Amino acid sequence: MDLKDKRVTVIGYGKTGEACVKVLLKLGARVRLSEKKKDLTVPDGVEVELGGHTERFISDSDLVVVSPGVRWDEPVLESARKRGIEVISEVELAYRLTDVPVIAITGTNGKTTTTSLTAHILSTRKNIKLVGNIGIPFIGEVLNSKPEYFVLEVSSFQLQGTKFFKPKIGTLLNIASDHLNWHNSMDEYIEAKKKIFYNQGDEEILIYNRDDINVIEAVKDAKSRKISFSLEDIDKSEVYVKDGNIKFNMEEFSDISIPLKNIKLIGRHNIANMMCASTIGLLCGIPLGDLIRAIETFNPYPHTLERFLDYAGLIFIDDSKATNPHATISALRSITGDKILILGGQDKGMDFSDLIDELKRTNVKYICLIGETREKIKGLLAQNGIKCFSTHDSLEDAVLTAIDNAQKGDCILFSPACASFDMFKNYVERGERFKEIVYRWKDCKI
Repeated sequence: MDLKDKRVTVIGYGKTGEACVKVLLKLGARVRLSEKKKDLTVPDGVEVELGGHTERFISDSDLVVVSPGVRWDEPVLESARKRGIEVISEVELAYRLTDVPVIAITGTNGKTTTTSLTAHILSTRKNIKLVGNIGIPFIGEVLNSKPEYFVLEVSSFQLQGTKFFKPKIGTLLNIASDHLNWHNSMDEYIEAKKKIFYNQGDEEILIYNRDDINVIEAVKDAKSRKISFSLEDIDKSEVYVKDGNIKFNMEEFSDISIPLKNIKLIGRHNIANMMCASTIGLLCGIPLGDLIRAIETFNPYPHTLERFLDYAGLIFIDDSKATNPHATISALRSITGDKILILGGQDKGMDFSDLIDELKRTNVKYICLIGETREKIKGLLAQNGIKCFSTHDSLEDAVLTAIDNAQKGDCILFSPACASFDMFKNYVERGERFKEIVYRWKDCKI
């Protein structure tokens, strides 16, 4: 892709936008940057528009590259498309600039764990580079390294702006309600996710979840070689679990068995994540012994069902990365015994009905509600006859109330089912704050 002297406008200057600007300058493009912030330091040679995005600024661009923090229906992008200007995401730009095979993983939940585990497995024998939504912009690595594979975590925001993107192996983990404050509808969200396989043919591979009805419907028209995994449907799935082992209904791997007895990850959903990652490992030629050792040595990702403290007869689990109801349902199903749940955060317009149903039938003794959604969820709990809950203005008050309502043997689970941005910078800050409050309580008890 020849970008020399092309007029390329980057919309948004977060971590990804900054990486785009640097690469475009190296490639000799005439770079422009449009950013809503009013104060910014950018490299020399970049024409800058601050305080918003205007049609005038992008009107004669040859290409517009959109950062993942910018809505796809921004008026300025609609205007660009009407003018015939190509508008793409950073992932699409990076893909066009490399001939390295891409292993791409998407889904509502489990992306980060599966992508990290896949990279951990492949790195035992392959030169790989972990990139994408995990926090390392894909575009920032395409000129810096020449690995055997890019292992890419890709979000719906990034996929929405792709055009020719075609991963060698694509994985669709699950599809549940999320980001409906960003996408205009559930259908739009699903269409974005489907771009993981849109351009694949019979030489590419799609690994998908047979237990998810939304996924089953989405992949019907996929033209790639399809490999399904399932925790429930052994007979129809290529990858399944039997007698505590991952097994394969695939000719090339029919004699392979991967034991799950020594793993550190918690929950059925993480077994599904391991099924995906191990399948990718085998497809890429990782020997079975190396693959098993990699699975057994993989540590859970921080803030994802992270059991960080057992004290005074209580178990504390940080699941701050659970930013939608589907993730919290998975957490509840992964933990045996009685639970005190801390729930709530920014309202993304999601449907909490499945989570309410799960709370009615699971062993949650008490619920502490925080954030923008606390009154909304409070109303749903009351409507459904759930009485043991309280609302809180701060996370600290919620944590201390949860502890007061716990008995020896209980698990205090922080799994918000909502985004963090109403009270915190991100889910990491939220999780760290939770742990800080718990550790301070512990220190006071000593």
